[in-house]
Amino acid sequence: MSACQRVLIVGSGILGLRTATQLLRNGHKVTIRSAAAPLALSGKDAPASPGAGGLWMPFHCDDERVEKWAKHQLEEYLEMIAVQPMLGFNNSSPSPYTQITSLLPSNPPSTSVKSADTGTYVPTTSPPPSWATDPRLNYQTLNMHQLDWQKDVAKIHVPSALLSSYTDCATFEAPIVDSPKILQSHLKFFTNHENGGDIVTDKHYPSIDSILLDSTEHDVIVNCTGYGSASLMSDASMTSGRGCLKYFRRKPHFNTCILIDDPPIGCDERPVYCIPRGDLVAVGGFYLEGDEEPNMRPEEREILEENAQMLLGEFGDGSKWEEVGEWVGLRPVRNGGVKLGVNEDITQTKWIDCYGHGGSGWTVASGCAEEIASIIEES
Repeated sequence: MSACQRVLIVGSGILGLRTATQLLRNGHKVTIRSAAAPLALSGKDAPASPGAGGLWMPFHCDDERVEKWAKHQLEEYLEMIAVQPMLGFNNSSPSPYTQITSLLPSNPPSTSVKSADTGTYVPTTSPPPSWATDPRLNYQTLNMHQLDWQKDVAKIHVPSALLSSYTDCATFEAPIVDSPKILQSHLKFFTNHENGGDIVTDKHYPSIDSILLDSTEHDVIVNCTGYGSASLMSDASMTSGRGCLKYFRRKPHFNTCILIDDPPIGCDERPVYCIPRGDLVAVGGFYLEGDEEPNMRPEEREILEENAQMLLGEFGDGSKWEEVGEWVGLRPVRNGGVKLGVNEDITQTKWIDCYGHGGSGWTVASGCAEEIASIIEES
């Protein structure tokens, strides 16, 4: 291990906090400064992390390193579940995983392959995403008749509107984290650690120079400001991927996670989904690039209410679902991939950027944190 470094982390979302805990475990001294508190759900500078659905799955994060980071995060979640199963995962299920059902377009992209039995060419659907090849995820494609049969075996809820609107789906099993609880756990570790504890969450830095002036007692700066890096770093590759959610009180035995990104019900800009997260069910969605509106629009609220009725309405005894909140967040999307590495343009000190993770912060955080620690310790 390298000598103890004094590190200033700017940003306190999941990337900032997870990087802080990694560096503390590796023997470094860490200070955190951010414009908003880690658990802030609203406000101009609020991080996207606490309101997120918490599903482990790469989403709008186009970077060849994502699979490595995501695998690291998956393994960490499984270790956390083994040690502290009640910390913040889907505890109403006997498995550490939740079954995810992703509906496929009615005419999925296909290619033709020659049948060894008949010698004729038959269509075959596109292969699963590369991250889905991990056998622990149990990724498989089913037709809707198979899904309808499996809903009784796997105890999942499949709304009838979906069975009649799609022909195929993909199912896989992945952890879903209760994002506020995991953030609280990381924050508690940081504040109680002898080399941590120094955190200020109302500190807005308007420029790189303002950070440098405030970091004269530090050896390294790590920039984890998420979408804030668009202005802080003057990064024209950054854009917001605005999302909206409604939260409902989770009913007993509701373990259904459904993702719909394709017509006739969903689309790229208006994905439809429900994610059981801790005591809540998050119903989405929206993915609106370049949209920075901090509040939910009336028409968006109406769409989410319709989504909730479709996805949740048939479950159980038909009693009303209790609505307990709503959220708007800006995913930090970056064209060209995640910005993670030493910024060679800043020469006054070692500056490491870590931003642009799209909707994948909860999927890649620990892998990114480990890479940052390696960069610091290899210098």
